[in-house]
Amino acid sequence: MFVGRKKELESINSFLNSNGALLVYGLRRIGKTTLIKKALNDSGKKYVYFECQKTSEENNVKMFVEILVEQLDFIDAKFDTFLSVFKVLDKNYHDYVFVIDEYSYIKQYYLESKAIINKENSERIDSEFQLIVDNYLNNIELIISGSTIHIMKSLLEHTNPLYGRFNDIIVLNEFNYLEAKEMLSDIPEKDFIGFYSVFGGSPFVLDKIDVKKKLDANIINLIINETGKIRIHLNNNVINELGMDPDLQDILQVICNGSKKYSEIESFCNITTPGLLDKKLKKLLNLGIIMEKYPIGKENDKRKKYYQIKNNLLKFYYAYVFRKENLINLLGEERFYDVYIASSINTFISLRFENMVRDYFSIAIRKGMYKDIIEIGSYFTGNSEFDCVLKTNNNEYIIYEVKNYSKPIEDSIIKKEIMQVKNIVGLNVTKMGIVSSSGFKNKDLDVDYLELDDLFFKKKLD
Repeated sequence: MFVGRKKELESINSFLNSNGALLVYGLRRIGKTTLIKKALNDSGKKYVYFECQKTSEENNVKMFVEILVEQLDFIDAKFDTFLSVFKVLDKNYHDYVFVIDEYSYIKQYYLESKAIINKENSERIDSEFQLIVDNYLNNIELIISGSTIHIMKSLLEHTNPLYGRFNDIIVLNEFNYLEAKEMLSDIPEKDFIGFYSVFGGSPFVLDKIDVKKKLDANIINLIINETGKIRIHLNNNVINELGMDPDLQDILQVICNGSKKYSEIESFCNITTPGLLDKKLKKLLNLGIIMEKYPIGKENDKRKKYYQIKNNLLKFYYAYVFRKENLINLLGEERFYDVYIASSINTFISLRFENMVRDYFSIAIRKGMYKDIIEIGSYFTGNSEFDCVLKTNNNEYIIYEVKNYSKPIEDSIIKKEIMQVKNIVGLNVTKMGIVSSSGFKNKDLDVDYLELDDLFFKKKLD
C-alpha cells in the first residue's frame, strides 16, 4: 500500500517532463525506491532501475550492462565506466529514465579502502557523472539515489563536481504522524499514539506491525526478540552504519529518551580528548541520526543547544533494548518487557506525544490555519519545561501544555498549568492551550482546548 509522499511525487512528475538529473536521498528503508518506482510506473515512462553494490565501478558497470542487455537488448560488450555506457544510452535509447540507486555505495567502497588511489577513485566517480549530466542527458533522464547521508550531501557542496547539476533535489524523511496513521488505519487514534511513539514513521517498519495485536506484543515480537524483523532491520541498516565505534553507541544511549546538552553528554560518556566529542557528534549529525535543537527564543545561545535522536524507534531501542541482551536471554522477552519496560512506557510515549503536537502545529501552519505563527519549539525556565511554544510575528508567545492521560483531564490540573504559565518571566505569553489525548472533563476555563479530533484534523474535514 502506497501512502503519503504527495509533494515528492509531484516533484518527480515535474522532473520527468524535462531532461536532466534528479537527486533523491534519505536513510535506508525510508521508501526511496518505492517512491521512485511509483512515480515512474504512474507516468508510463520507460525506465531501467539499477542498484549499485559496495564494489568497484568496473564491477558495478558490468552488472549495470547485464541489466541493460536483458531489458533493452543493449550491446553485449565490455564497458569500463558509466560514462562510456551513457554515451550509448543517450544516442540510442531516447525518452528512457535511468535510475542509479545507492550511488553512495560505489563511493563508500573506495572511501573505506586505505589505498590513497581509492580516495581519488571516489572523487573521479563524481567527475564522471558530472560529464554524463552535462553532455549525455540530451535524450534521456537520470535519477541518482542513495542512503549514505553524508556522502549524498557531499554532492551538493560547492567543491563537488556535481554541484548545481541537479534539476531538483528530494530529501526523503520518515512519515509524519498523519501519514503513518494512513498505514496503520485500523488502529484507533489513542492507541496509535503509542505505536508511533515506539516505532516511528519508517514505511518499512510500519509495514511490519501486526495491527491485530497490542503495542506490548508488537514490541516483544519485533524489537525485543533478537530475530524480530525490526530488530534485524535496526542491526543491519542502522547500527552497522555506526561501525565498531563504542563512543557513538554511548552517545546515543545517553541521549536516548530525551534531550541532552553537550556538557551532559561529555560527562556521561567520559570523552576527555579535546575536540573528540565534537567529531563524534558531527558524525552522528552527518549520518542523519541525531539533530541539534535550541529552546525557542534562544537560537543564538550555544550554551542552550541540545541534541536529540531523530527517530522514535532508535530512541526506544537505545532507551530499553541496547546492551540488554544478557537480561533478555535470562528473563525471556515477555518477562523482560514486564520488568524493564512496562512501568515507564507511558512516560516514554508522553514525551513523544509532545513531538506529535509540535508536528501538528507545523502541519496546521502549512494548511494556513495559524497564519501569524513563525516559530515552534519548547521553552525551559528554572526547573520547568513547557511542551509546545508558538512564537507569533508580533513577538508574542502561545504556550500549549500536552497531556497523554488515560482519562479526561480535570479542571484542577489545568488550573495548575495556568499558574505555572503566569509565573513565566522573559516571555510575552498572550494565550495558553491544553492538548489532551483523552479529552477534557469540562471546557469552562479560558484556555484553548485541543483533542485528538483536532490533531487528526477530523473537525476540519467534517
